[in-house]
Amino acid sequence: SKPIPSTIHHKTDYRFMPLQSSNRVTRLHWKLFFPLVGLLWLVIGITICYFVIHERHRLSYNLGNRLVNVNKTVIDAYYRGADLQKTVDFIRLFTNRTTLDPLHLTVYDDSGHVIADNSRPTIRIHDDTGAMLPQFRDTWAGNDSTYLHDMNIDGAKYMVSSATSSDGSIHSFAALPYQGEVREFLSVDSMVWVVVIALGILSSVMAYLGSRAVCRNVYSLRDFAEMISSNNLPDDIESWRFSKDELGEVSKRLLLLYREKIKAEHEKTLHERQIGINVSHELNTPVAIIKGYLDTIVADPELPEPQKELFIQRAKDNADRLAGLVGALESVMRLQESGQPVECRAIDFHDLAMKLADDVAHNHVAGDMTFEVDVPSGCMVCANPTLLTNALLNLVRNAAQHSGGSRIFLRRVGDDNGYALFAFSDNGSGVDSEHLERLFDLFYRVDRGRARKKGGAGLGLPLVKRIFRAMGGDIAADGSAGCGLTFVFRLPRPQ
Repeated sequence: SKPIPSTIHHKTDYRFMPLQSSNRVTRLHWKLFFPLVGLLWLVIGITICYFVIHERHRLSYNLGNRLVNVNKTVIDAYYRGADLQKTVDFIRLFTNRTTLDPLHLTVYDDSGHVIADNSRPTIRIHDDTGAMLPQFRDTWAGNDSTYLHDMNIDGAKYMVSSATSSDGSIHSFAALPYQGEVREFLSVDSMVWVVVIALGILSSVMAYLGSRAVCRNVYSLRDFAEMISSNNLPDDIESWRFSKDELGEVSKRLLLLYREKIKAEHEKTLHERQIGINVSHELNTPVAIIKGYLDTIVADPELPEPQKELFIQRAKDNADRLAGLVGALESVMRLQESGQPVECRAIDFHDLAMKLADDVAHNHVAGDMTFEVDVPSGCMVCANPTLLTNALLNLVRNAAQHSGGSRIFLRRVGDDNGYALFAFSDNGSGVDSEHLERLFDLFYRVDRGRARKKGGAGLGLPLVKRIFRAMGGDIAADGSAGCGLTFVFRLPRPQ
């Protein structure tokens, strides 16, 4: 027969094969990269914005406290009876070349007259008509109070702090314009933006490398699919490149599963082809014999009558053998293809075995061998009685034809997890251990020549195994050459 080509025989080293990216996988790479880098930039931006706002608020709070302290210094000087103009001049000298260098400081009495002022423009609280400006009315009204506001004065924005003495006689106003040193003080250090850019670039690089690492596994899965489609898988599983992560492990398992599937299908194909060859051979043998005898009878009309009857009888015997072979093969195939459990019921195995022993004795099924049963009464099993009887008869015929012994034993041997265990054995020649696992293969014979002479086709034991499995049980062979052959089978017990 022509050998089936193997799908896993190529010797290719995949460790140095370049990964060929397709448009779909390339798009996937960027689809992963852009959302990831966008998310990282968003997180960085939100964090930096929060930091900047918080830092500006802190700096503004500190600067406001300084203005408040300036006014408190003036009010305290008033309480001590100090010269307020000298106090204002001292504050001017003290704040020179500091953040408070552009400080405007003006002190009013309760009549609205300036009684102290620094060198900066006076903080005007009245308009040209002498009316108090609206933004100063609230701060003027309170006694022993301090206020801090942002105000627009003469078209410029100022941070203004005001304080009033407890007797309402002194009103001190300190103001800082949001420009120059103040603006620089309230601004965020430029290094923050350098850090933001550095973090953004680093995050982008990490996002790129991460998305590429993930897509590398996708590349491997894609290449794996291409190898499957071209039947070009490596023999050595370790020669395939797998990443050391979950996707790599999944890829490796998929490759192993696929290789096992291919191997199983390959073995199944070989097995089915071998079965076909065996079926053809087994059917052709009796057909050829029948044809040979009939051709001889037709070709020689003057063939003696005794010789003609002998040839016809032999042709009939082979026709009967052919019919039995076809029937057994049909039974095996029917059980194998159905794959469904047969209808079973609770039966007493003792009664079935005793009836079988009577049938074997009366019909000489075991030939010259004796059939002995040792099964206790009330041994209940769940089985199909017709199929079970057929399976046991096949075991008896197998022992009678091939064992060469004188006794056959059927006995109960115990229980195992809801199953009843039985042993069917003979005291014949047995078989070598190398044949035990294959006894239930279709058309398998230990001694092909002698088995065919005795009428064996290698279908009896395969049929027996399929019957037991169809009933929810199983059977196995045990023994060694010269020590007889034992079949241990189990059947489920009724629930």
